[in-house]
Amino acid sequence: MRVLAGPIFLIYKLWIGCVFWFSLLLLFPFFWLLLQNRKTFVHAYYLKKIWAWGISALIFCPIKKEVRHQIPKGPILIASNHMSYLDTVFMYLIIPQYFVFIGKAELLKWPLFSVFFRKGQDIPVHRGSPREAKLSMLRALRVLKRGESIAIFPEGTVPDEAPVMRPFKNGGFKLAVDAQVPIIPITWHRNHRVMLDPTKIWQFSLPQVIKVTIHPPVHTVGMGEADVVTLREEIFKTIQAPLIK
Repeated sequence: MRVLAGPIFLIYKLWIGCVFWFSLLLLFPFFWLLLQNRKTFVHAYYLKKIWAWGISALIFCPIKKEVRHQIPKGPILIASNHMSYLDTVFMYLIIPQYFVFIGKAELLKWPLFSVFFRKGQDIPVHRGSPREAKLSMLRALRVLKRGESIAIFPEGTVPDEAPVMRPFKNGGFKLAVDAQVPIIPITWHRNHRVMLDPTKIWQFSLPQVIKVTIHPPVHTVGMGEADVVTLREEIFKTIQAPLIK
């Protein structure tokens, strides 16, 4: 059955790639212009939301949200599991307020897409360099301090074994504690069924209803560095819980 279905999975992956890269190429001049000045970063963000909506519609993946608590206004740290390279796109469809992504520095090598990191809106993290990683976290802290929000994938990568989650890294949780901002846990349920690894051409890949659970905020006021590990484990269990029912 997989042998027979493999070409269908491949065709759908190729369609996703065409939609993603052609639409980004079409919008790239507008993104480039809006990212020349910090004052227009918010307009680039809303253009990303429109772009994400178009991708979602064209790859036949509607969003179904389970909102267990309204997302508060003000600076927040959004932490979600990572199931697919499309998680970044879908995130723009569920968070109503402006936010900045923290992503791996390897994204700086992506054609076109790297403009979001090179022009200073989103924040790359050089995981191979402790000094560069620290500078990225300091930059992210300044973002939170000026009242903007941050989105992270604490696993640090898309795990091959998704939906099974990898252990979370401490960085984002220390950031939330340092800034004393609430953390919003997000659970994606089956994004891996849309596209897990684009390089594995016969791997399952078909349109899905993108189910996402938005959990109540976890407040960090009064917490210190000694609480980071406990906080990390609490958020991990919250995000994981809907996946093991």
